[in-house]
Amino acid sequence: MKKLISLCIFLVGWQCLLASQPKKIMLILGSADPVVLQDRMDVAMRLYTMRKFDRIIVSGGCAAHGSSICEASFMHDALTRNGVPQNIIYKEENSKTTVQNYVFSRKIKEADGSPVMAPGDTVYVVSNHWHAISVAARLRKYDQVEAKFFIEGSIEPKASDKLDYVSIFNGEPDNDKFIMKGTWLTPDAVWEKADSIYYLTGSLVYVTDRQNSRFSYYPRSKFFPDLDTYAANKELRFIDAGKQWYVSNGEKLLYVGKQSRKVQRISTLAELIPNLPAAWVNRLKAGAAYGGKLLLFSDAGMFVAHKKGKVFLAGEETSPADYFEGWPYGWGKGNVSALRLDAAKQKVYIYRNQEYLELDAKLKIVEEPRSLRLKWIDDLK
Repeated sequence: MKKLISLCIFLVGWQCLLASQPKKIMLILGSADPVVLQDRMDVAMRLYTMRKFDRIIVSGGCAAHGSSICEASFMHDALTRNGVPQNIIYKEENSKTTVQNYVFSRKIKEADGSPVMAPGDTVYVVSNHWHAISVAARLRKYDQVEAKFFIEGSIEPKASDKLDYVSIFNGEPDNDKFIMKGTWLTPDAVWEKADSIYYLTGSLVYVTDRQNSRFSYYPRSKFFPDLDTYAANKELRFIDAGKQWYVSNGEKLLYVGKQSRKVQRISTLAELIPNLPAAWVNRLKAGAAYGGKLLLFSDAGMFVAHKKGKVFLAGEETSPADYFEGWPYGWGKGNVSALRLDAAKQKVYIYRNQEYLELDAKLKIVEEPRSLRLKWIDDLK
């Protein structure tokens, strides 16, 4: 028995050691031009034949700069056609710019919710353009990874081009501020009161009138005095449920009243949706409870549950493009950051990467996405 226990301890210890070993990761930067993107895939495949990689992140959204391609899907398919195992490829399908390639790729998660890119990992930033140098430099300085760049190509620089592409490395030394600028504004939760609209993004609440002619901002703790306790090293995901939010931090589900904005009850997502697949606890990005349904969004899809008494029972796993008629091509397969219910107008608003969609009472999309370009806070500390 002692030998068996010792063997089990040894095996568990060995598994932990393997799990903690630094990974070798390839980050491929996308392009809206399919010819340029194919060049970058050729560069990536040449590197892949020379090195062994544990993970490959393909970064690029859909319809950037008016293109007709989804960059991450294009790259994923090109890699798998060339024999790269599908299980090591992670798609980041939200980016419109090189800055966002950095911002969103660093947050890609494993199925268990842990980061794909962790301190101590080696990350090769791949492209046929020198913007890879700036992204690698920022990853090294601000994300504690051993970052390298791998570039091949014959693109001639413009007279206005700088080696620090769009000031990615030197432009903003405060990394939290740099990330916020790169996605300004992509909110985690939105609500209205009188003539003001409130946007929660990270640890900041931005308050503006409907015309964005004036604004103010405050720390999240001013409006949500209880949440900082549950947000330490965790991302908060908001589900708008009308008079309250369900707020998940990956472990607990907080019931937060919209009037008091205080935690009224602590539960779990599994208690709210008893038959929800366990993987969705970590996949959840945003959601809303509306019309007897609970709509949950992830990076690459959505889940629909149905009200039954005090809980919701999981129904179908689908994609926004299949669920909503006229889902914008440029919005890809998900990556929704927030939903807002407007009970008075019977409207649902969906937010994603500096844009938002308006849905009517029947969850029909009213029109094309609108830009959410709000004034930047120049003196943000």
